[in-house]
Amino acid sequence: MLKHALRHRTGSWKAKVFIHGLAGSVSTLIVLIFSVVKFTEGAWLVLVTAPIMVVSFLRLRRQYTREQEALSIKQHQERATSIARHDVTVLVDNVDIATVGAVRYARSLKPHKLKAVHFVIDDRRADEIQTAWAASDALEDVTLELIDCPDRRLANSALDYAIRMTEKPDVELTLLLPRRSYSGFLGRLLHDQTAEKIAAPISQLPRVVATIVPFDVEKIISGATFVAPAAVNLPKAPATKPLVKAPVVNEEPVSHYAENVTPIGEIVWRKRAQVQGRVTSIRMAPSGGAPVLEVEIWDETGGVSLQFLGRREIAGLEVGSQLRAEGMVGEEEGAMVILNPSYELLV
Repeated sequence: MLKHALRHRTGSWKAKVFIHGLAGSVSTLIVLIFSVVKFTEGAWLVLVTAPIMVVSFLRLRRQYTREQEALSIKQHQERATSIARHDVTVLVDNVDIATVGAVRYARSLKPHKLKAVHFVIDDRRADEIQTAWAASDALEDVTLELIDCPDRRLANSALDYAIRMTEKPDVELTLLLPRRSYSGFLGRLLHDQTAEKIAAPISQLPRVVATIVPFDVEKIISGATFVAPAAVNLPKAPATKPLVKAPVVNEEPVSHYAENVTPIGEIVWRKRAQVQGRVTSIRMAPSGGAPVLEVEIWDETGGVSLQFLGRREIAGLEVGSQLRAEGMVGEEEGAMVILNPSYELLV
């Protein structure tokens, strides 16, 4: 209080300085007398613990101050007027009412582009999700993209995806992660916490926000009142259907305008090129829109998108396949694209 009175000097500050200074001096004298007289009877404990507590509280205060300063808005961080595009992506691991709820929330954000992404770990599971997505009326206006996840590390794949989607400085991305909440003990025992593992590293990226959308499964199980969105039936894979490796498919012959395969990193705009690489993602157009299939392939030098207009699927094509394609190289939103190429699936 003495320091406060000396710093601000408002009102009768001189009287306050005298009173607080006298009180502080008397208190200090009493502490010294008590410490000497009662030192062996326990006063030493106060002399040891009091400085430790004071130092600890001061360090805590400095930590809170640093955190508050870190969260304060700086002028160069006020990007609200510089963000031209806000995209929203829903990460999908199942097609159910929790996913539909997340998509409904995503629509309320009014994004520039809304799509869903499933990281492929199991090809059969990916086919089930793709089929259920196409059959759902509630999701007909949302594009589903299948992205290869060869090392089965979903957090790393989501992080790479977020970095690629925000390469342009005027794009901000929101990732929505549906999280199904179960009963306390059994929920932790039977279900993992994948949403938290994915959201933690993504939230550290600039211009990327990871939002967990909770869905209370226990409330439905217990019979509590709940108004469900449009029902989505996920068909089960037939037990007798064998998992067969895709055969060589060559529905359209590859022409011979380009004699040799060109590394993807060396293709030139408005030049015909023949490329070969591994399929890393397959993007289908919404069932309510014009049929378009976009396939992204990569080799050691880079990646390129192949756009097939007028079709929604290619027989035998799946994430992880080897594909050779030839066509004219174009451009879309600053990225190289080959439109309606001739192609050949390789085994």
